[in-house]
Amino acid sequence: MAPKSRTATSAAAAAAASRAAPQQHSSRAPVAAPPSERLNPPPFTHPPELSVPERKEGQNYASYLLSCGKAYIAFYKSGISHTRQTLKHAKALRAKLSAQGHGVSKEDPGAGVLTRAEWQVIRRSRRDLVRLPVMGFLILALGEWLPLVVVYLTPVIPEACRIPKQVQRVLSRKEAARKERLHRIGLHALRLKSLDRRPQTDENAVRLAAAVEVLLSPETKVAKEGGIPMARAIIPPDAAVDLSLFHLLLLSARLDCHPRVLDKLYLTPPKWLLQRNVGKRLAYLTQDDELIKRDGGVQALDKQELRRACVDRGIDVLGKSEAEQRKLLGQWYKM
Repeated sequence: MAPKSRTATSAAAAAAASRAAPQQHSSRAPVAAPPSERLNPPPFTHPPELSVPERKEGQNYASYLLSCGKAYIAFYKSGISHTRQTLKHAKALRAKLSAQGHGVSKEDPGAGVLTRAEWQVIRRSRRDLVRLPVMGFLILALGEWLPLVVVYLTPVIPEACRIPKQVQRVLSRKEAARKERLHRIGLHALRLKSLDRRPQTDENAVRLAAAVEVLLSPETKVAKEGGIPMARAIIPPDAAVDLSLFHLLLLSARLDCHPRVLDKLYLTPPKWLLQRNVGKRLAYLTQDDELIKRDGGVQALDKQELRRACVDRGIDVLGKSEAEQRKLLGQWYKM
């Protein structure tokens, strides 16, 4: 009887160990999120899909317009829901940082606690917090007629509530303005250089100026062939303070830092304003570049984030495929 007792005891111990194994495994630290989740904000931070019905045969035009208006209202309701989810998510991320005694600093986003996706959610939610009440008022006041005027109200519309036509219009105007700025700077390059001939002695400023001068070359180039890529040239971002007026104008023109009013009046912004605007943009790009490289790289960016990253860096996206955009963004980091 003793051998059977020992055998039964061993079997019971093995069964207990097998039951305990999953519990032991579940107590381990969670596996790190894949690069796509660390890089790309959640889908609800983007606009929902807009489905506009086609006009049926024999359908009255007024009836068709009403059905289209209802489709747009459904889109805006979903967009508002997305915006509220984004704001709620951003609030939770701020609470997460506060609980750990961190903040979203300029030098180290989230003190290393946040992923690139989380950091971008916090940044983008700030403006939408102000836009959301305005959007609610517009829906109540205009109803189904809102799509007729919304393309002219883009600055006050939350990002998740912008229709495709609206986004296309903004990108088209931005790219046209960028080309016009660079064209004007090229025509007046000699005069602009003569306005500020202060010699550059700072090594970082000299390196950045050399990379910036290539912005007057064809649009597909963001740095010299075999030269230093822009992602490295803009480090440290405060090197922009020591740039000449001509180089500041080039950077401002490419990165859309020109004040809108002065841009429309074809006036040259003062140097102190360019230093402030360009410095802020370079500081943001430096942080974003570091987080993109840390959390998965350019290849892990989804379609929406790829386009946004290109626009932030002054790279044209209209008429370009996803593969072309990814190639152009890759040139920002390496040659």
